Amino acid sequence: MKLHAAVEQFLTACREEIRLSEKTSRAYAYDLGQFSDFMQDKSLADIAEADVERYLHYLDAEQKLKNSTIRRKIMTLKALFRYFNDRGVLSATPINGIDSKYKMTKSTPKILNAQDMIRLLDFLREDVQRLEAQLRPGCGRKLKLHYENAIRDRAIIELLFASAMRIGELSELDLESADLESRTVHICGKGHRDRTLVLGNNATVDALRDYLRIRRNRQSDTVALFLNRFGGRLSIFAIENLFERIRKAAGIRRRLTPHALRHTMATMLLNNGKNIRDVQHILGHSSAVTTQIYQEIAPRRQRKVLQVLNDEDRLSVETLDESAPPKRRRTIRRRKIDREQPMSFGESETHVSDA
Repeated sequence: MKLHAAVEQFLTACREEIRLSEKTSRAYAYDLGQFSDFMQDKSLADIAEADVERYLHYLDAEQKLKNSTIRRKIMTLKALFRYFNDRGVLSATPINGIDSKYKMTKSTPKILNAQDMIRLLDFLREDVQRLEAQLRPGCGRKLKLHYENAIRDRAIIELLFASAMRIGELSELDLESADLESRTVHICGKGHRDRTLVLGNNATVDALRDYLRIRRNRQSDTVALFLNRFGGRLSIFAIENLFERIRKAAGIRRRLTPHALRHTMATMLLNNGKNIRDVQHILGHSSAVTTQIYQEIAPRRQRKVLQVLNDEDRLSVETLDESAPPKRRRTIRRRKIDREQPMSFGESETHVSDA
């Protein structure tokens, strides 16, 4: 079997059998297309370990790719050869034991500090209020569109932060995924690890309710929860772009991606004494080992983040106590829910399923 035909068969299986995400499938297609071009379409069975080593040397010495990128391409090749090895097409794989030199460098997750998180959420709320105050009869479709987009963007950021979901997971949410009656959102996670999380925070529920009023009035052929201006499902790239625009408009200078919201919530949960297993389920990690990276943030940085809240009597840095209610209306501390509401994010009544 020619390598090109093998790649096409594998990619089809990824989409239809393994059901990988669209983003992962695209990455596989790009990596394997590059590998196939380099091998000049040799037969799959003729590819030897020396061929793979030559390809990796090309990526390293000539393309000058980062070790992390090369590691990703190695994992793609491993998936390809493992697929055909498991089906008896190959008796052995040429990929084993050749990736030891390309080590992954450990990096600390980028998070928003307390001031920036508050600034971001306040900006979104105030932007909606500012545009709402400008609405008048006959004000024009452009202003109404800006207003609707501001409501949508606020719901997106609030939901990303409150649920700590991935932007790919948020993009895949459908209208039926959010249930405001039970204050839950059902997330289809990586590796088909679905989970249902309680939205314990009133601001997030209110932002989502405001958006749903607009969403249900929009004509669309898709059941997607979040729509783009053309009425289609909002892509992960559109979410990244809107976050970048909001970050700059809110006056946050650090270069961050929307994934920083997930890192921020995960770090806050662990810093405040949440069980790592509960945080693992909230994040949708298959292993607690992945979740442990959030415990490796330097103690000085942990203390600095919490001290900002402690200065306003929000948290105790020494005891990481969450029992005291907030005294002011708007802080990150608002993410904790009232006692009479269902608990979420690591409390004993967290609604999370890996079904």
